[in-house]
Amino acid sequence: MIGLIWAQDENGLIGANGQLPWHLSADLKRFKALTTEQTVVMGRKTFAGFKRPLPHRQNIVLSHQSLNLPAGVQQFKSLDELWALNAQQPNDLIFVIGGAAVFEAVLPRADRLYRTAIQHAFTGDTWMPAINYADWQVTAEQTIVADEQTPWTFSFTDYQRR
Repeated sequence: MIGLIWAQDENGLIGANGQLPWHLSADLKRFKALTTEQTVVMGRKTFAGFKRPLPHRQNIVLSHQSLNLPAGVQQFKSLDELWALNAQQPNDLIFVIGGAAVFEAVLPRADRLYRTAIQHAFTGDTWMPAINYADWQVTAEQTIVADEQTPWTFSFTDYQRR
């Protein structure tokens, strides 16, 4: 199974200069809880935004370019390699974690979505591709209201393809 996992602002913004435009502790904890001991797939620019490979995960970088990656990080040069991995492990959840071009390429074959939606507008340069949510069924939803520790109201919504 392939799942996309991301956080976005109220306008669909997902990034600014290769980073998240916000710091939301609860979102980072959720990301870690869902993806630890799983496979994460990302584009070259998303990987470059991390200081090191994400620990306790199989890190795969999707890029046509020849890359010099750290030990333990695998490179896929085409989506066909991702589809083959998914076919070999049909019951395992492979998380696609960005960026926008990778999300757009993988979305038509995704089985699950894990979205954090922040009720605030930020400034940035990267947006989530359009998703037709009529193709998806909500399987879980939780809203966290802004308070002294949480600067913005946000929600976690999980979807599976209809």
